[in-house]
Amino acid sequence: MLQNNPLLAQLKQQLYQQTPRVEGIIHAHEKGFGFLETDNKKSYFIASQHMKNVVNGDRVSGQIITKNDKESFEPETIIESSLQSFLGRITYNNKMMTIVPENLPHKFIKCKVNGHLNHQLKNGDWVKAKLLTHALENDKHMFIAEAMQFVAEDSAPDLLWLKTLARHNLETAAPLDELFTLNEAESKVRQDFTDIDFFTIDSKETLDMDDAISITTDDNHHFLLSIAIADPSTYFIAESATNQQAVQRSFSTYLPNYTISMLPKVLANDLCSLKPHEKRPAVVAQITINSQGEIIYSATRFTLAWVTSKAKLSYSEVSDFIEDNIPLTTPIASLPQQLALFEQLAKLRIQWRSEHALVFKDKNEYRFIFDEHLQLTNILKESRRIAHKIVEEMMVIANQAFTHKMASELGFGIFNIHNGFEAKYLDLVMKLLAEQQIDQLTKEQLATLEGYKTLRRTIDDNPLLEYRLRRFLSIVDFATTPSAHFSMGLSAYATWTSPIRKYGDLANHRLLKALILNQSTTPPEQQVLTVINERRKALRLAERDINQKLYSQYLSDKLDQSFTAEIIDINRGGARVRLTEIGAIAFLPLSLLHPIRDEISIQPEAGKITINQTTTYQLLDKLDVVINEVKADGAGIIVKLAELPSIS
Repeated sequence: MLQNNPLLAQLKQQLYQQTPRVEGIIHAHEKGFGFLETDNKKSYFIASQHMKNVVNGDRVSGQIITKNDKESFEPETIIESSLQSFLGRITYNNKMMTIVPENLPHKFIKCKVNGHLNHQLKNGDWVKAKLLTHALENDKHMFIAEAMQFVAEDSAPDLLWLKTLARHNLETAAPLDELFTLNEAESKVRQDFTDIDFFTIDSKETLDMDDAISITTDDNHHFLLSIAIADPSTYFIAESATNQQAVQRSFSTYLPNYTISMLPKVLANDLCSLKPHEKRPAVVAQITINSQGEIIYSATRFTLAWVTSKAKLSYSEVSDFIEDNIPLTTPIASLPQQLALFEQLAKLRIQWRSEHALVFKDKNEYRFIFDEHLQLTNILKESRRIAHKIVEEMMVIANQAFTHKMASELGFGIFNIHNGFEAKYLDLVMKLLAEQQIDQLTKEQLATLEGYKTLRRTIDDNPLLEYRLRRFLSIVDFATTPSAHFSMGLSAYATWTSPIRKYGDLANHRLLKALILNQSTTPPEQQVLTVINERRKALRLAERDINQKLYSQYLSDKLDQSFTAEIIDINRGGARVRLTEIGAIAFLPLSLLHPIRDEISIQPEAGKITINQTTTYQLLDKLDVVINEVKADGAGIIVKLAELPSIS
């Protein structure tokens, strides 16, 4: 009778309406309880019995319960679940299939199998799943998921890579090979450049070689540079399925010890690759550079050609020859003289770019060494040597020459653009510069390419200020018309030198060939640029993801081992640091910086931490740290100071 009592129902409704409600994000604690953080950063405790109905990262709404002057939160409605799509491991409990999400080792979710999944799932298999029902959406408070894609067996040696690729919606294999034939019309007009002593410089393991170089000089002491770029587009048309797959992939995937080509392997690693002693179709740029390092654009020629690379050289052997006089093993008479000229030209161009454009500072690179079981055994820190600089400068020259031709003769293409500082941050940039007594530029000048270049040269010897300014920079983007690339210091910049590996370069290749052959063409569609941008973000996240997990794997047995670290970010919780010997990113929490929290002041915008009103740490500081904790499943690396500083 009470259940149907209208007065009781009305009372319940009144109580419901009177109970305060909020919404926010769930933050789970490893001990079972959790917290709700609202948009205005207020936090409410959630008891463990209520945490069973939510997962970390869920956005929920619910009621605030006050008891004994203490407030807690009880979730009622799911707004957006963090488990919409997730990786998980299949388990069976009394013949009922469940899935355990990868970041929730104690959460067993009832699981169905999608009818299109053509794989017999067994215990331990990893799958990609989607959430069908959230626990807050039914009376039984039950999560229900559906397995959509098989990822790998739990024992697969490349499980870490396969999970990373699936997590970021990336393919695990190259497109299927098929029978490709050359474009006969293009073949008939190709010039024979096979007598030119082209050669490649790449890593020893590289198979998809898409550029080869050669150099001489003339009587005016001009450098006569020839750059051959592989021509994959001569094997398939823009309307083909192969081209559509290339659009969707946008880039070849390069993860440590794991490469997945954008194009079918028969093209990327064989028919198009500029392998030594193999005749290949290419587009050759013949570029003249004067003794001041300037490109003479009027003398530039682009030609459809046949080329034959005479040698495959590695970065290490070229650098060893130039820097240490170690003899080359390749018996080509012109190579020693060519390498001497390339060294001269690279240094000349670096000087030219430092005066007329901008040059990126050299950074260390880190190479992962694996055993036959794909276990990370060592990490080598490698500095950029002369061979890397030669290749980089020659490709910049080729891309600048290409950009000039596209901008002046066609007016469209796929251009890389960078607008310097975000317009909305210019006032903050000006304030920071004023604090550093840098006042020669107005806000309006700072928004221009010339103003940006002036600032960069002004702060070249102030790495801390340069680092602090980075957070105000816009991101590199793409456009179909020429626009400035502030970070390179150029009025426009487009690339075409990696058509095997990048779809944007492949599309630009087609446009260049249309100009050479006097064919009509149309601007790239904006949707293509959107796909390229999204794919680039996914690849960067995947690389960061797997690197962090590999570092965690490598450091898991090195607790209390000492490393030199550099502070790269400061936030409310502490400092992010890079272990300079191996490149790993770790976190140094405030609790391990100083034992008394009230004595610490965090100033993230200023990039410093003070203790007892004394600046003790700031961005780019070097510290000696030891590994304190490596969290499960590569979730993070925690370090502590090797020795606490003495603060008076």
